[in-house]
Amino acid sequence: MKLEKEYQTYLGKKEELLAKHEGKFVLIKDTQVIEIFSSYEDALKEGLKRFGNVAFLVKQIQREEDVNFFYSNVAA
Repeated sequence: MKLEKEYQTYLGKKEELLAKHEGKFVLIKDTQVIEIFSSYEDALKEGLKRFGNVAFLVKQIQREEDVNFFYSNVAA
């Protein structure tokens, strides 16, 4: 799965991140937490500036994860 390393890094550091930065956004590349940001947009801009148009993770640091559902081929 794409971004698996990054997501596992987030999970491994989640409690530490929650204690210091709950509600903010973390930028992760490979297994490195790069930086914490106040907004998604700032984290995304920095990721693009540092790494270019490649895979990196921007994730809001939150205790409870939102669940999103997507259905394809849904008949009206």
